[in-house]
Amino acid sequence: MSRVRLSLVVVLPLAILASGCSKREADRVAAPKPDGPIPPAVAEAHWVWDRDALHAAVNQAAASPLVQSALSDAPTTGLSPCFQYAVRVAAWTSDGTPFWVTMLPYVFGSDSTHALIVSVIEGMGSRLAEPAEVILGRDPFPHETGFLPYAWGAGTIWVKSGEAWAVKSAAAQAPQRRRWLKFFDCLTTRMPAGCAAGAAIGATIGGPAAPHAAAIGCGVGAAAGAAACALAML
Repeated sequence: MSRVRLSLVVVLPLAILASGCSKREADRVAAPKPDGPIPPAVAEAHWVWDRDALHAAVNQAAASPLVQSALSDAPTTGLSPCFQYAVRVAAWTSDGTPFWVTMLPYVFGSDSTHALIVSVIEGMGSRLAEPAEVILGRDPFPHETGFLPYAWGAGTIWVKSGEAWAVKSAAAQAPQRRRWLKFFDCLTTRMPAGCAAGAAIGATIGGPAAPHAAAIGCGVGAAAGAAACALAML
């Protein structure tokens, strides 16, 4: 229980587990039904709590050429890793295929309102890394351009997603840019929606006798939301 509550406290300030709706929520329209086979869906997703497994995954991801390529596009002045707050989601598709998301946070000097998060997505023979700058608790300064605002509870979160880099897991090749989809922009919609749905289910099941059930449900739903965004990238 305490580990779930701690994860929410740590992840919220990093703007990974944002609450509220994306500013583009109102513009959403129903997509046409796709032709051909139905793509796999997320069947299961959960946060990785094992310290050794998380530590190994974070170190491996941070040292990879893929993440270094993602960082090459980001401002690096005063940037420091803050990997004690890194998080990882393990997930499986409806056909049993595993995939993972590891989120590596970096901070800009002593500015607790400004972070860079590199999201590493692995599975189905591919690996991707996408950087995203996040500002929370203030508006961007005049020199901080290119950020998009999203509702976050009663406030606003500002996000600037960079271009993703990709490589085939089994191939010895340099990372290549991918210029479509934005993983972190997807998170601003999918994770809050998953959190809200999970919290509602947890509160209903747990009732007054389990006051933390909603928080646990939020964490489960948020993991599923992150997994759905990752699967769309793969």
